[in-house]
Amino acid sequence: MQSAWRRGGAAAAVAALVVLILNVGLIQKVTSPVDLVSSVSKSSSSSSSISSNAKTTSLDTTKVTWGKLRPEHPAYYPNSIYLFTGRESSVYAKHNEIHAIRSILKNGPSPTDVHNFNSLRVSALRAVAWDKAAHVVVFPSFAEYPDLHMISKTDIKSYASTGNNVVFMGGFGTLDVMNEIFGWQLMPVTYQEGPFYRSDRNAHNTVMATMPSMVSKSATGGGTFGVRVKSLPAGARSYYDSLGDSVLFAVRYDLGMVTYVGSDVDSSSNAEWHKLLRAAVSL
Repeated sequence: MQSAWRRGGAAAAVAALVVLILNVGLIQKVTSPVDLVSSVSKSSSSSSSISSNAKTTSLDTTKVTWGKLRPEHPAYYPNSIYLFTGRESSVYAKHNEIHAIRSILKNGPSPTDVHNFNSLRVSALRAVAWDKAAHVVVFPSFAEYPDLHMISKTDIKSYASTGNNVVFMGGFGTLDVMNEIFGWQLMPVTYQEGPFYRSDRNAHNTVMATMPSMVSKSATGGGTFGVRVKSLPAGARSYYDSLGDSVLFAVRYDLGMVTYVGSDVDSSSNAEWHKLLRAAVSL
């Protein structure tokens, strides 16, 4: 009985071995083991490559890239600038001060036209905001709080977001206006004499890198108005600051920029602040 069982088991084993040999022979006829491994490896590599390409394509199509409307280069200077001179402005009806700011802006590295506008009404501001030839609007400090219509606020924000630069000059009223338009919470600080130091980290690869390493207060009779760095919006760059107070910063606003120069720059200001105002309109 046991002998028969053993003979049966041996026969089964021999039969299994025969099947295995036949299968191996069949595989060898189709392809050698080396070729089979190589084929599998190539197939896996090809599949991985396709998967990798698919992932790359997917990332490329969804990635957001910032297109530069203007080059950040020291030699760049806008060829057209709008300057607000309306009754809410600190330069309203002050022809000498208006002329001084215009002269400072015109004294850049290349010729530029400075256009005055004196109203913040919807139609007047829209004419400025929709001028595709001008990429910079400058608001001197505000002496009176402007009565801005909701449409006017939207136009200012749209102007900045489409790749333009809105530059505000220093003043506590200016900071209030910026907070109202953009929904920020900028915190003004008491007047300080400085000096204020350039942030090389933030100024790197911008026109600010070519500006003075340090600036003092605006002038004997002028004012320098700072903002708490901790209150700046997310993504803001402080270019000049000291002890947690920034006097020149810029905020990327979609494709454009909102820039603050913390001085009521005029003819009595020192030449350093003149340079900073021209640099601000060049961002």
